[in-house]
Amino acid sequence: MSVKNSVVVVGGGIMGVMSAWHLQRMGHSVTLLEQADVPNQWAASGDHLRVFRLTYGKDAFYTEMALKALPLWLELNALSEETLLLQNGVLEFAPKASGYEAHSLAVLKDRKIKFERLDPPQVKKRYPMYRSGAFKWALFHPDGGMIWANRSVAATASIAQRKGVKIRNGVKVVSIQKDKAGVRSVKDSSGKAWEAEKFLFTAGYWTNELLKPWGVPIKLTKQEQIFLRPQEGRGRYRPEHFPVFASLSGGFYGFPVHIQGFIKIGDHRKGPVVKSADPDELRSLTPKFEKSCRRFLQKFIPELAKFVDFEGHVCWYDNTPDDDFIMDRLPDAPNAFVAAGFSGHGFKFAPIVGKSMAELIVGGKSELNLHRFRLARFKLRRG
Repeated sequence: MSVKNSVVVVGGGIMGVMSAWHLQRMGHSVTLLEQADVPNQWAASGDHLRVFRLTYGKDAFYTEMALKALPLWLELNALSEETLLLQNGVLEFAPKASGYEAHSLAVLKDRKIKFERLDPPQVKKRYPMYRSGAFKWALFHPDGGMIWANRSVAATASIAQRKGVKIRNGVKVVSIQKDKAGVRSVKDSSGKAWEAEKFLFTAGYWTNELLKPWGVPIKLTKQEQIFLRPQEGRGRYRPEHFPVFASLSGGFYGFPVHIQGFIKIGDHRKGPVVKSADPDELRSLTPKFEKSCRRFLQKFIPELAKFVDFEGHVCWYDNTPDDDFIMDRLPDAPNAFVAAGFSGHGFKFAPIVGKSMAELIVGGKSELNLHRFRLARFKLRRG
């Protein structure tokens, strides 16, 4: 049995649903196949919160990309009648006068993006929970904030479905059928073949397995996080009083109080490489990571370091060798495309990724320059 579609999207994470939404807007009949449910809590995009920041050190390209994503997030807020992106600002701590944060400030200034450069006493006055001796200065940009991740996946999927996108949960694609013209169909675990004119693979950290014939170079890393409840003054940590914070030079980042009174703390530095995501580890926490979180908090927010009510959480990054994304057509398959390898920093860009992939699929070129994300920068096998 086979099913014919204009475009089949394989993978129902944030990149898949965003791409499906934009493809439908461009007039295509779209079917999205997801091996679990949309949203999938095991996926790289499955979680409560993600950071929306406009700062990338010297790398102005990603700042420009975030600026293109911002109005699309605000449009989705309106269409969904939900808060998917909450712009409560991002506060970044600089350990020295020069470096990453200073480069970020220069880019924001050049692009005329709103920001404040705060010295330690100013931070302490505005946010008294911070220890002012922990940093030289801080960069605050009010257009940044927090994205409700699972809510965003579900809301975008719902918007896309209302426009005609067909979402099929519980459909695990296990093989790809090719001929000289390109990809002919994808086959699921039940043996059903899904045919289409064009295919888009947005399978996150399952991309390696799915696109094994091409040898797409993605490595999976295990990233630990901790969810903790403040022992005192919980109201001070609500989003309207407490912005997203980051010490990217040291790796750590965190959010205001959100689900059930918890604050989420994570470390953006790459964790250990693993062969596959283990669902049994989703709520795990190593003593080593707990200690490193306490050390970070003792340095920056001492009152939070005393936490006793907490739980662990694990997410997985799908990393490329250079941490840049993959957004391209597959070699020897002119009708097949891939968007993957978002390396732990892609969620904020999802609306512009989806729009760009739809433009590439429909017209062969996107408004966003995708040269940086080409597969040609890697040595691939022929599919």
